[in-house]
Amino acid sequence: MKKYFFFDIDGTLTKPLTAEIPPSTVKALHGLAEQGHFIALATGRLQADAWQVAQGLGISSVVSDGGMGITIKSRLIRHGSLPLEPCRQMLEHIDSRKHPWAAVPDNKMIRISRDSHYQNTVEDRYYKTIVDPSFCTDHVPVLYKIFIACMPEEEKEIRLFGLPHVRFGRDTMLIEPTDKAAGIREIMRYFGADDKQIVVFGDGMNDLSMFIPGWTSIAMGNARSVLKEKASYITDTVGRDGIWKACLHFGWIRENPSQNGKKE
Repeated sequence: MKKYFFFDIDGTLTKPLTAEIPPSTVKALHGLAEQGHFIALATGRLQADAWQVAQGLGISSVVSDGGMGITIKSRLIRHGSLPLEPCRQMLEHIDSRKHPWAAVPDNKMIRISRDSHYQNTVEDRYYKTIVDPSFCTDHVPVLYKIFIACMPEEEKEIRLFGLPHVRFGRDTMLIEPTDKAAGIREIMRYFGADDKQIVVFGDGMNDLSMFIPGWTSIAMGNARSVLKEKASYITDTVGRDGIWKACLHFGWIRENPSQNGKKE
């Protein structure tokens, strides 16, 4: 039976510290494609960012933005925003001096803050931060992500108005969608595929929505404990060929005997 594979990126396809994709993972993805399976990414990353990773791997379908972005056959089908009114309410209530913030209003690896407090508080990693004193969330049609300078023990100080959030390093709370399963279901409807064909790989808290009954869910060896508890199967860590080993275990790919010095 043809399977539909959905892979998280960070900590699943890539090693947590180096962001390197192990050669065995690339080999597994190619093997799955050769067997006629469907391969997609399912990530919290911004669509532009996720699409760059997908292109590098020869993948043409992506669930991005925690389920709010859908790219199928290299075409961006949907790219939804966080709910704007709760975002505006939350930012209005934040003490922006104690908890500076920056927002992502475009499909670009750029976050905008109204002053230099965010840059001075949080290491400027991954996204480029631009200071724009005139920036106002009332004047933008979409908000994809909001970064808030906030340590874990300070989270209770932030009134979230029902908005989904994850940690982005120890010094940042990231407001972003976390329902990857919704995006997966949309892609499955597009192809007319069945739940029993779905296979998901993940490691983090924003992968929880994918680990549901009826889907084959694979937790990486480096996954959070709560994810492992819900998984259909627990494989090795990403750095120890976890994806390759899981695909071999289920017979989705075959080891090539010639690569082990054996004859066909």
